Amino acid sequence: MGLDEAFDSLSSRRVVMFGGKGGVGKTTVSCFAALHYAKTRKVILFSTDPASNLEDLFGSDPATQRPSDLVIEAIDARALYAKFLETNLTNLLEIGDRGTYLDRDELRRFFELSLPGVDELMAWMRIGELAEENAGSLIVVDTAPTGHTMRMLDASGHFRQFAGALDAMQAKHRGMVQQFTRRRVRDAIDEYITRFEGDARRRRELLTDPATAAFVPVFLSEPWVVEQTRRVIAEVREDGIDVPFAILNRAVLDPDCNRDRTLQKRDAAARAGIGIEVVDSPRWCVPVEFGRGAVAGGGSRVAGRSSGKAPTTCDPGPATILFLAGKGGVGKTTIASSIALQLANRNPEKRYTVISVDPAHALRDVFATEKPPANLSVETIDTRARWQQLRETLGDEIERAMNSITPGNLTVAYDGEAMRKLVDMAPPGADELFAVSRLADLAADDSQAMVIVDTAPTGHFLRLLDLPKTAGDWVREFMRILLRYREVLPAGTLGEELVRASRSLHSLEETLHSERAAVIVVTRPERIVVAETRRLIDDLDNRKIHVCCVVANYVTPENDCQCDQQMRAHELVTLAALENRGPRPEARGLMTVERREAPVTRLAGLAALFRVASD
Repeated sequence: MGLDEAFDSLSSRRVVMFGGKGGVGKTTVSCFAALHYAKTRKVILFSTDPASNLEDLFGSDPATQRPSDLVIEAIDARALYAKFLETNLTNLLEIGDRGTYLDRDELRRFFELSLPGVDELMAWMRIGELAEENAGSLIVVDTAPTGHTMRMLDASGHFRQFAGALDAMQAKHRGMVQQFTRRRVRDAIDEYITRFEGDARRRRELLTDPATAAFVPVFLSEPWVVEQTRRVIAEVREDGIDVPFAILNRAVLDPDCNRDRTLQKRDAAARAGIGIEVVDSPRWCVPVEFGRGAVAGGGSRVAGRSSGKAPTTCDPGPATILFLAGKGGVGKTTIASSIALQLANRNPEKRYTVISVDPAHALRDVFATEKPPANLSVETIDTRARWQQLRETLGDEIERAMNSITPGNLTVAYDGEAMRKLVDMAPPGADELFAVSRLADLAADDSQAMVIVDTAPTGHFLRLLDLPKTAGDWVREFMRILLRYREVLPAGTLGEELVRASRSLHSLEETLHSERAAVIVVTRPERIVVAETRRLIDDLDNRKIHVCCVVANYVTPENDCQCDQQMRAHELVTLAALENRGPRPEARGLMTVERREAPVTRLAGLAALFRVASD
């Protein structure tokens, strides 16, 4: 089955989502699909990635860059959340006022604080809204990289649990009315909760009905990508969403050299190992561009140029916490692993930690078959386990505090049930919350020579950098409430934990803006990736966070393959836009790492992949 035929097989669906690991080409394939469907019907191409590249591909002028039946929208989580509050806040405040000990002003401040994970919650909600508001349109969804997409698909459960918590809070009001009137009465709030739960159920049914929605994984034939794609397929199907086939992107169908013939064999093995039907999307020998509704190669062959000799070693200076940042799929995990391994091998008397704060956790695949050096700790954040631990640690104390607040303990049963339902909900941004907490601990640990952080893709990395402040706002609001109720709240670990968290978050925020923190920005020699990289560097410079070097990964080497020769010429021109970028270009420079004939998977090979200086 060809790519167009595969798209046609899904043309009766309302929503088609394209997902997968960062860098596999989800956005490109999503654009192919949207343009294909727009030939015969109205299409809305929606990106759930907070660092969307749709404008880089299509341009910002809708009159000249896309068909009239194609509408493009990138998620604006803040605007969507503001709209959500405008629609729901009055009712939420009324429910909270009836069902908790907090007053309306306290509740309003909580709801208006920035919410970690709001991107995923609002993305899930927006997909449902687009389908309901545009009955004749097909919604093509270009998703964020794997970990954040899985969180987005889980958002239906979050909304369902939230509806249950609202109902538990309203149950207190119902019980009091019944106690005084001797009859059961439903009011407007009961109707609101019913509608809220109904909206969540209807939108979940939209995505789990194979007649209306499909999820299409996009993957490459690289071993780690194949393994992660297999996990994604299993998890998406476990959520009840149809996965009709997968797309192998950049498939070699026209070999012109021995390397291409080797890649063909790897492609064949990947197709056989993925576990479902596979459709090929062939590679292009020039960059793919979208314009005026057509797909075209990026132009004729041009000569590469460079402004000077590239550095061979990255020097993070006095930094003790080093972030690897960039678009999904650029090789952050590979470079982070390389740095951690060579530093640990070079300095066996020192302690190092490499930690993944990406919910997809590709880092675990790197060390799945070989152990790291004894002085190197490898960490990932297990959100479910950490949330369970937090619930068990604080649950009894929260209930004890609630019992003290409730006059005469008359409504403890209602309050306790509402609180239990709220505490059962792990917020979709829990990964970042726990990651920030752990990073604060590691940054304060003087025994650590360096902490190397493998981050989530660009948009979520920037959200992580904001969390020490936004999470600090939450902590201070909790502490303000504790102080207000200090006469009835029992002394305990909750208050102590909040004080500790406030101090550590403040310390981490100071560290991020000091010489103790540095960022290595990783990119690939592709136009839309470089465009995102330039924005990221500018953003970090504006935040006064030090970028110690920029790494162009996966650069096509010189060889006898005609397709590679054409691509390398385009890559060198593209990378020239990154040289001398920012206010202090002399402090970083652009390093290049050429593509290997086979992906580097052994630890010894990873350690030699990239050179970093050390004291």
